[in-house]
Amino acid sequence: MTNHLPTITDHRRFAMPSRLRKFLSGYSGTSLATGLQVILLPWIAVSVVDLPALQLGWVQASVLLPNLLFLLFGGALADRRDAAAVAALASLGLLACHGGLLLYFSYRIPDLPLLMFYGVSLGVCTAFLQPARDNLVQRSARRDGGRTTESGVQRTVTWMMMAQYGGQALGMLLASRFDHWGLRSLLLIQMAALAMAAGFFYSLRQPGIHHARERKLPLALIREGLAEAWRRPALRELVALMAFNGFVHIGVFLVVLPLLAEQYGRGAGYYATLQLGFVGGTVAATAVMLHRGQGDRPGRGILMCLLYSAALLIAISFGPTPFGLILLCVCWGAVAAASAALGRAVVQLLAPDEYRSRLISIYQLALFGSAALGALAAGAISEYAAPLATLLWAGIASLVSFALLAFSGPLRHLALGERDR
Repeated sequence: MTNHLPTITDHRRFAMPSRLRKFLSGYSGTSLATGLQVILLPWIAVSVVDLPALQLGWVQASVLLPNLLFLLFGGALADRRDAAAVAALASLGLLACHGGLLLYFSYRIPDLPLLMFYGVSLGVCTAFLQPARDNLVQRSARRDGGRTTESGVQRTVTWMMMAQYGGQALGMLLASRFDHWGLRSLLLIQMAALAMAAGFFYSLRQPGIHHARERKLPLALIREGLAEAWRRPALRELVALMAFNGFVHIGVFLVVLPLLAEQYGRGAGYYATLQLGFVGGTVAATAVMLHRGQGDRPGRGILMCLLYSAALLIAISFGPTPFGLILLCVCWGAVAAASAALGRAVVQLLAPDEYRSRLISIYQLALFGSAALGALAAGAISEYAAPLATLLWAGIASLVSFALLAFSGPLRHLALGERDR
């Protein structure tokens, strides 16, 4: 009888590379700050400043609207410079934004113009952070030999989503203490998390990296990225679907959820619980994907997520109990996580190295740029109708979109095989 002892090969197989740990640590730090932000900003607007639904939509849109102007430039910059350095500088920019609000709040209560200026500043920094940060997936997924595989990239994307949702969950959990800790303490935590993230991203720099397109103007780089995205039918259809998801799903989520929490009259803690339920669903779904993988038909999975989202929106529109709304938010988070992980993995795998940041920025522009417009639309509908009516119309629109895409299109037929890159 022999005992099985772990070998050096076993340890290497399961040990996480140092560069991946640094990447995930930086991603977690920025996500923790985001988790705090998604609770603090709308709750300040609704509870502290007492803004109506339409003005809440403007505040939420102010964070997303800069994507329409700066996200493509952020992608071009990350392709032309070292993406790790760009991500570190953008993290420091976000730190400065939160520090500015902290300083202002020390003297007076914010008003609508100040909150919108704060939101726009966050949006500008985020537009440069997102493509640079996601560009680091390939760098973190490389094997010791310098190669990547489709399964390795998919797994790294899933780890990235776990870091994102775990960090956001922690940030939202901290934000649920708003009534006890106050805004100042939570802003200081945001700033510390972003300082840590900037340090980890900066440590991933590759000083010797050279970009052949460095001397081209940003607009020329953006045009090249748009042309590359248009040449790939599956990517083209994915970008269109993400634009719909951003307008309908994210826009509704940003505006209607805090309004429902206020209608239920349970305070910031309940709103944070809804957000935590959503993020809990994303963590659970991501853990399942880490165990089972994403599969070789990601396009079909994305379309099924669209169908499930439609069903959940319609279910919430019937006005569930407070506990029932929490459960539906958990399910909504699981579906959103699956759709996001599959979509981001498709972009990573279809994008050539020299265009990766720009294609990531196009994908994110479609998602978050349309989300800004969706937040405005959801705020207007909720102002003149009701939040539940907004959810019903969003669910119906999702059903129509699923019917249009379910039986045709390159995204549905997209198949990924295992190959070395």
